Amino acid sequence: ESPWVAERTWDDRPFDSVSEMNDTLLKNWNECVGPNERVLYLGDLAPFEDRTHVVQGWLNKLNGQFFFIEGNHDPAIPITTHESYRLNLSDYDVYLTHYPEDIPNDWDGWAIYGHHHNNFPEKYPFVDPNAKRVNISIELLGFEPIPVAELFRWIEAGDRLITRPGVDDNRALQAR
Repeated sequence: ESPWVAERTWDDRPFDSVSEMNDTLLKNWNECVGPNERVLYLGDLAPFEDRTHVVQGWLNKLNGQFFFIEGNHDPAIPITTHESYRLNLSDYDVYLTHYPEDIPNDWDGWAIYGHHHNNFPEKYPFVDPNAKRVNISIELLGFEPIPVAELFRWIEAGDRLITRPGVDDNRALQAR
């Protein structure tokens, strides 16, 4: 099965409450990701939550089998995490990290990251073909994960994209 990539954050978002945000994210996630699909998760699952049982509760609600890159807001992730990871996806060499600043200077492949969310969309857009970088922060994706196959279609198109095509830019960039 094709893996998914995702990243979650605590930033202000276009929801009336944290509860509405969490319900929406959970619903969107489980409508997109099947129980046995692989997920490449790039950090910030449960910001500011240091109780492992609470984080495990979220993992139990989310569909997917997680490969987890640790973010700066993940103090209690109860599964194996990685600081970064190199792999080949869809014939592309890819570097996965939470922090774009951690991408090695000599890295010639594509890099996928989160961390900056939608705070600096001109510097950290969804797809930057010149820098070979992809920001998969949940805001830029329309508050749902993205299949790797779709992600590479946008990469192959060669266009610089601030947000995922089809996403309401005003909503995606509202929480800045």
